[in-house]
Amino acid sequence: MIVSHEHRFIFIKTRKTAGTSIEISLSKECGPKDIITPIAEVDEKIRENLGYRGPQNYKINETKLINNLFQRLGFKFKEHYNHSPAKLIRKRIGNSDFNSYFKFCVVRNPWDRVVSLYYWRLNRPNHKLPKSTSLADFIQKSNPNELTDSHIYSIDGKSVVDRFIKYENLIIELNKCLNEIGINDIELPNAKSGTRKTKSHYSLLFDNASVKKIADICSWEIEKFGYEFDDKRE
Repeated sequence: MIVSHEHRFIFIKTRKTAGTSIEISLSKECGPKDIITPIAEVDEKIRENLGYRGPQNYKINETKLINNLFQRLGFKFKEHYNHSPAKLIRKRIGNSDFNSYFKFCVVRNPWDRVVSLYYWRLNRPNHKLPKSTSLADFIQKSNPNELTDSHIYSIDGKSVVDRFIKYENLIIELNKCLNEIGINDIELPNAKSGTRKTKSHYSLLFDNASVKKIADICSWEIEKFGYEFDDKRE
C-alpha cells in the first residue's frame, strides 16, 4: 500500500494482482513524507537494487522514545501494512486526505486469482498448505474474505476506489491511470514470481461446486467487471 502526499494518490493493494511489483515501481515516485509499507525481504532487495525508496512512515507513532518504551513493554505498533483495507487507511490518514486523494487498485478474474492464491499458499515459506490440499479443499476451508478482495477497496459495502485497473490489461491501464495524475509511464519488475508452477489454464483445476462457490462469494466483482469462468474443461 502506498499513500503519496506528494502526488495525492492512494494505491490500495489487492491480492495476487501484481501489487508488489506496482508498489516497487511507485516507490520511485514517492517523496520523503509519503507512506510506503514493507514487503517481503526478497522483494525489498529488488527495490533496494533499483535504488527506490524503501518502507517509510508506515508506523503510526514514529517518536523514538515512545517506540522504545512500547517495545520494552511488548506492545505491537499500529502500522499501515501492505494489504491495508480502505476503511483502515481512512481511519489512519484522516477523512480529508482519504476523500480528496485519487484512489486506485487492481482487480483480476476471481477464478484465476484464487488459483494464483492457492499456489502461493502451497509454496509459501511459512504456513504452507499440505501438498495434498486440492483447490476444492482450499476453497472449501478458506474464509470467504480470503477469496474476495471487495472488502479491501470497499467501506461498509460500498466501493471507495476512483479507478479500477484490470490485471488482464495491467500495464496499459496502469500507465494510463498514472499519466492522468502526472506520473510518467512505469515498468514493472518481476516480483513474487514463480509460485504458480503450472501453466495450465485455471479452469482445469475447478470442479463445478468450486466454480459456483467463487461465483457466489465474488458476485459483486464478477458483475461489476464482467468476469466469466472461461471453461476449458472437456
